[in-house]
Amino acid sequence: MIGLIFGPPGSGKGTQAAHVEREFKLSHLSTGDILRAEVARGSDIGKEAERIMRAGDLVPDDLIIRIVQSILRDPNVSSDVLLDGFPRTLEQAKALDEMLAQEGHKVDFVIAFKVPEDVLIERLLHRAEVEGRPDDTREAIRERMHEYRNLTEMVLDHYRKGVKVHEIDGVGEIEEIFERIRKALLPAERGR
Repeated sequence: MIGLIFGPPGSGKGTQAAHVEREFKLSHLSTGDILRAEVARGSDIGKEAERIMRAGDLVPDDLIIRIVQSILRDPNVSSDVLLDGFPRTLEQAKALDEMLAQEGHKVDFVIAFKVPEDVLIERLLHRAEVEGRPDDTREAIRERMHEYRNLTEMVLDHYRKGVKVHEIDGVGEIEEIFERIRKALLPAERGR
């Protein structure tokens, strides 16, 4: 089973991904975590990614695609995965579909969190205050939201053509939100 999880900054995606991983026995693969691990390991890909990230640039599609491809082909990684942070662009989505098709797989479900922007901004401003992140200003947060929406909507539209995209209300208590996800995914779980 292959699932994708999308959510703007502050949507609680990481928290909910951990619940989905446990409940549905999927390997949660966060490309952000994977990139940081590759950098820490000092691998060739990690060195390349580190140079790009230090410059403040986004890691290009071809590099991210290579990283995800190597992970999905790793015999130590479960074939039941929840991808977090990938695909971010339409090019990445098409590459993922092609990669999976070569192995006889496809994306089975997509979770997309919907949270009003003002709620997200307040959550992130609170987190910035608690964690001492001076770069998380209201303006910077709005810019990240705008970038997320522009990139993600194309990816979600791509998957809406053939995959069930579960739009989940991301406002409420953690368990309440997870219950919405659980109800949405139970039919996919039964189909495994």
